[in-house]
Amino acid sequence: MSTLTSPRPDLAPGPGTDDEPADASRFARWRSSWAVAMRMARRDVRRYRGRSALVVVMVLLPTLLLSAVVTLAYTEDVSGVEQIPSLMGSGQAVLEGPEPFPLAQGPTPSEGLAGGDDAATPVPGYDAEAGADVNAAAVADLLGRPVVAESGESVRVTLDGRRRSFSTLALDGRAGLGEKLTLTTGRWPEAPASDGPVEALVTPEGERRGLPTSGTFVGSFEGTERTVEVVGTADAATRWDRPGLVTAAPVGERAAGGRWIVTGSMPVLWEDVRALNEYGFQVTSAAVLADPPGEAELAPEVRDQIVANGNRTAMYVGLAGAMLLVTTTLLVGPAFAVNASRQRRTLALTASNGAPTAALRRTVLAQALVLGALSAVVAVGLGVAAAYGIVVFARARSPFSFTGPFDVRPLMLGGVLLCAVASTVVAALVPARRLGRLDIVGVMRGQSVSPRPSLLVLAVGVVTTTVGGLLTLAGTNALPPALASVVQPWVGYSTEYLVVVGAVVLVVGSLLLVPMVLAGVGRLGGRLPTSLRMATRDLARHRARSAPSVAAILAAVAGLTFGLTGLASDTEQAARQYLPSTVPGEVLVDSWGDDTLTTETVASAAGPDVLVTPNETFAGDPGRFSFEPPQDSYRVAFVSVVPEGCTVEETLGWISAGPDTEGCVVAGSESFGSGAVPVLPADELVRRLELSGADAEAVRAGAVVLVGDLSEPVRVAQGTYAVDPAATEPIDPDVETTSDEEVPAVVLPLTKDTSGRALQATMLVPAESSVSSDWPLRTGSWTVRTPDGDPVPESTVETLQERLGDEVGVRQENGFERSDRVVVAILLGVFALLILVVTLTSTALTLAEQQTDQATLAALGATRGTRRVMAAAQAFALAVVGCVLGVAIGIVPGIAISVPLTSGGYDPLAPGGVGTEGSILVVPWVSLLVVGVLVPVVAAALAAAGIRKAPQVTRRTT
Repeated sequence: MSTLTSPRPDLAPGPGTDDEPADASRFARWRSSWAVAMRMARRDVRRYRGRSALVVVMVLLPTLLLSAVVTLAYTEDVSGVEQIPSLMGSGQAVLEGPEPFPLAQGPTPSEGLAGGDDAATPVPGYDAEAGADVNAAAVADLLGRPVVAESGESVRVTLDGRRRSFSTLALDGRAGLGEKLTLTTGRWPEAPASDGPVEALVTPEGERRGLPTSGTFVGSFEGTERTVEVVGTADAATRWDRPGLVTAAPVGERAAGGRWIVTGSMPVLWEDVRALNEYGFQVTSAAVLADPPGEAELAPEVRDQIVANGNRTAMYVGLAGAMLLVTTTLLVGPAFAVNASRQRRTLALTASNGAPTAALRRTVLAQALVLGALSAVVAVGLGVAAAYGIVVFARARSPFSFTGPFDVRPLMLGGVLLCAVASTVVAALVPARRLGRLDIVGVMRGQSVSPRPSLLVLAVGVVTTTVGGLLTLAGTNALPPALASVVQPWVGYSTEYLVVVGAVVLVVGSLLLVPMVLAGVGRLGGRLPTSLRMATRDLARHRARSAPSVAAILAAVAGLTFGLTGLASDTEQAARQYLPSTVPGEVLVDSWGDDTLTTETVASAAGPDVLVTPNETFAGDPGRFSFEPPQDSYRVAFVSVVPEGCTVEETLGWISAGPDTEGCVVAGSESFGSGAVPVLPADELVRRLELSGADAEAVRAGAVVLVGDLSEPVRVAQGTYAVDPAATEPIDPDVETTSDEEVPAVVLPLTKDTSGRALQATMLVPAESSVSSDWPLRTGSWTVRTPDGDPVPESTVETLQERLGDEVGVRQENGFERSDRVVVAILLGVFALLILVVTLTSTALTLAEQQTDQATLAALGATRGTRRVMAAAQAFALAVVGCVLGVAIGIVPGIAISVPLTSGGYDPLAPGGVGTEGSILVVPWVSLLVVGVLVPVVAAALAAAGIRKAPQVTRRTT
């Protein structure tokens, strides 16, 4: 008896032949079948461009966004050898400090730094009170290598009547520092002498903001006014700034500290860094950045910092990848449901001719691989291009944006690409697995109804959703006390990983509930109008098609609800903590310690159409508003309101604060809060505080104004106490009271409006009062208002800011203003677009499958308007179900994120800003209604508009 063999090994009846093992034959058949499936997939992608484009768009959008964000994040994060050009140029290292204690650091001090308890080894010849240029010789002697001193200061210049501030780089470029400082025109400046002009170079940043590139101008260097002679231009790079001017050495009197760049040809090795740490120096070495030490060579505390930072970064990257995988899978799911449904007849014909289920699945998965790979490659390329465009635009607008080189990370982007492809394949797995239960006869007859939903899946979904919700809330201590006592011992407290895991479990569990929810919607739809009743029943009958679309909408709306709830709660807390700065509509100009700013300067900048009033305040502390507070002991003058039962010493909040003195610190220069005591003309006080009748007459007669829960009359004490800035332990304040008497007062209730009108002070004194006759006064701010009481025009506010300069505060009081409106608008727009695309995709599939029903209705006399109403009902029902479920699920993580965001706040009207108990939860129903109502309506309108022509009416065979 002979055995028949096939001339082709892959068609042989047995497991293999003598010449080829069975495993090799099986692998050859598998490879051949996948090659055929990939060829068919490429053909279908070209043939059905509309469906292919839909999948590409769904994969491309989130992948493009993540690729751009990853590239921007690494470009913004300047680390490792990327720091060398801006920190040291062609130098070998940069030294900063020294600190009074020894240090332990990582390769980069900013990534890991710890201080010791002992005193650092002193640097011979180092003067802690002098600048970097003076101490350069001492540092060079310690190293045995040449160093170049680098420091920075600010210069204020008046250009065309406008005061502008520039940062100045004090660095001698003749040392040859490469990219750090490059001369472009002219010559290097000489070190400034005590008299004569200061030679300087102008950088592109200074030229962009108006500095001349030749000639002279006058500038104020940290309070020292000098003539500047421009001797050329240069390109200068610093790590955190973009200087406008370059000098060879510091000019102002306050230029202390700084850093030193080690030059020469000898590298600074890790052993040198460790030795310099003993002197208190922070060292950034080019050699160490290029070849960092291993973890074993780092101090334990520094190693823990670096590992923690690395773990946090890994968590963020992993979370971003997981979110991309979930988001893309849910968004692409409806598109593959479209493909699978449209191909049901073709696949049924293939199956009826003997094709196994595996071959059918390979057909669907091959399309996912082709489309996923194509979409991911295009998206990553577009994401990098978009990131580059953003970097170029941001650098042109602001010199502080993206100071490092454009950083493209191929490995990270490759991971993003793989996640995108994987999510596409995962999205195709669901319809591919359903092919094993394909009803060939039903499909050939044009019937396709989903089986009954599984009770087991429902039970798993309920349990998973509940567990996910509990984990999410437990991770931020947001559970009610009764549940917290049961859950918290099992899961711990305040774990960020727990929140992430809980949110993912919550979303996955909610997706398992979608089929049963759709079945329930179909049952409840019997009470709706005809078009909506048909739409809801269609959602229930064709769950294989509608469930992926509802799941995608659910996930999108849940994410939107989560983000908007956190934003709204945080914004509400900010609104509650907001205090006005002055009368609504008026402008407050704050000098921020600039003693050169005068009333005449402010009035000249404001123009003739407004009134400028100086706000004088009690100035008892000579160091409070000074750039250079006294270094030796001195006395501070004070004025305080003394409540009944309190001593004068107990009213000095910052001196004798304690539980027994809380009720004694009520008003005055040492009260909790701003501590300002304005001294204004009586008529100005009456106007600002809107006083009338007896109160106005009392103030004009010399009565002080108190804001808070106080009784009249009041005791006002004046005196001094001792302060020693050099003291390392508390000292005796040695309070001396010069006067203590009762004075007439007008007491106003403490409200936000009153606080703003009172310049956030608790005590105001009329200038005509004898109480303030011998007070030391200073003018630190000015009020700008219109004569008729209308709000100051925006043009005046802009002119004030331009002419007074960047270092002067100019703020118009317009009440609390949200800073997240643009973010909310972008979120609403992006998510609304995603929901529209998913809804219209599913609706298009539904209408395509209902062509025979549409033809029957048309044959019975249904007009185009009727068919449009039906299409609109399909889109509206689908979107509403997904949006309602998304809001219900998204509120849970929204509550979880709101608790840590808004807990630990403070009451701005309480003494010392005492923290408030509890947290704030605000659900932005208006924004959610925009998505949950307006988007379904728009989707319904677009679906109705898509019904343009009458269906083709043919004779039905069934």
